[in-house]
Amino acid sequence: MTVLRRSIVLSFLARHGVRSLRRGVLAGAVGMLLAAPLPLAAQYAGTTPPPDDVRVGFDTITEDRSMEILSTLVSQGFDGRGTGQEGHVRAAHYVAGKLAEYGFRPIGDNGTYFQNLDFRQVVADVDASSVTIGDVVFRGAAIGFSRAGASQRTEGPVVVLKATGAETRFDRNSDVAGKVVVLVGRDLPRNFELQVLAAEPAAVIKLADGPAINQPTLLRPGQPAIGPQRSVVEISQANASDLASLLGGIEGGLEPLAAPGQTLVGTTLAGVVDVKSIESSAMVPNVVGWFPGSDPTVAHEYVAVGAHLDHLGVQGGELFPGADDNGSGSTAILQIAEALHRNPVKPRRSVLYIAFAAEEMGLLGSKHYVDHPLVPLENCVCMLNIDMIGRNEEQEGETAAENEDSIHLVGTKQLSTSLHKDVLAANEHVGFRFEYDEERVYRRSDHYSFAAKGIPSSFLFGGFNPHYHQVSDGMDGINPSKIANCARLYYLTLFRAAEHGKYELDAEGVEPSGE
Repeated sequence: MTVLRRSIVLSFLARHGVRSLRRGVLAGAVGMLLAAPLPLAAQYAGTTPPPDDVRVGFDTITEDRSMEILSTLVSQGFDGRGTGQEGHVRAAHYVAGKLAEYGFRPIGDNGTYFQNLDFRQVVADVDASSVTIGDVVFRGAAIGFSRAGASQRTEGPVVVLKATGAETRFDRNSDVAGKVVVLVGRDLPRNFELQVLAAEPAAVIKLADGPAINQPTLLRPGQPAIGPQRSVVEISQANASDLASLLGGIEGGLEPLAAPGQTLVGTTLAGVVDVKSIESSAMVPNVVGWFPGSDPTVAHEYVAVGAHLDHLGVQGGELFPGADDNGSGSTAILQIAEALHRNPVKPRRSVLYIAFAAEEMGLLGSKHYVDHPLVPLENCVCMLNIDMIGRNEEQEGETAAENEDSIHLVGTKQLSTSLHKDVLAANEHVGFRFEYDEERVYRRSDHYSFAAKGIPSSFLFGGFNPHYHQVSDGMDGINPSKIANCARLYYLTLFRAAEHGKYELDAEGVEPSGE
């Protein structure tokens, strides 16, 4: 039996009061539960069963399903779902396929599930570009550029910069200006490369761990054309021997320094980096779907449910998986979509599903949506948003273990007291311990784009933790119960909102304490 399944069982026992058993008794209890199927719904303690008319869908939301979906979103190929990167495009197609499976209608561009933002990209044409060191020319699959700009040709003498250690900073007295720098690094701080570029080299060349990655430079909507950039070039690992033979006269060749520090060694070689760039439109889509309401008299009104799908992706050769931020929220709203599909009774009003793009760049996906709505905003009952609900909050003076059943409820007191009451009523069947001390993030996630238009909004937020925007935000330490229970809570809230209809804007509001 997997460690994951065992951890779910232990969490289930703890939530139901089994907190201190002798090892043998605990092992027996765990064994009995492992031998039987896990309960379909594992709300927190002290809850009441959900209403019968929504029970079938409610029971489809499970911890196992949470981990299955999240594992897919964090898997190889989705590569951290960076805006404008192939991983995000693949994730968007995955979500669109699920919406089709769950009976959501496509309402995006040209009858698709996609509402594309007006991004453009500049990418090096590696077949037309080249890197020349001495008399050896690298091109095509042998090279990749991570700082693509306008086409340009740069050249200079080749120097080899070796640096090792997380505390190592680039020595600004090193003479790299106008030179082609071959960087041989190990365990360096993330900004080391930027420190080198600030010294104005002609270009920086690195050896890739595998295939050379050719990354586009993304241009935001309205951003002017980009000029020449100092090139950062990867040489494919398959061409490592060619690069090593060129640098054979240097002590250690392409081997990094064994001890922390840095050295700069000159060579007799000349280097030329010739970049030919292409500018084109970029695919940066919101994923949108429409689930029709069951009552034709009010089906034009709708509840919006959303979470941002994007994360940081691949940056500087590092992968940021984004399991918590925001694979967890994306997982929860996919489970809500499936629950709506499975439940025999459908909500009276319609449901708008949105997996937002470019949240990490400043809520650009949700801002684009409310400025270019696919269905009238005046018919939106409320907006339910989820962001970072996959880990227990963990900050100074507050351990993760203290936050097994807590969630921050943000924004419900800002516009409508009735929406707030509906979330509280839905929670009677889930059992979260709500916290209200994170209104400082009220403007920092996608619900705010709707709230700024006067639409009552609710934001579920798990709180900050040491993995926030780190390469460590993978599957380790994920709390599947929190993801599943957020999905259960909003599934029930959605039905209540779809029954209630437009909320009165009667809340006095809570002043956010910061950005």
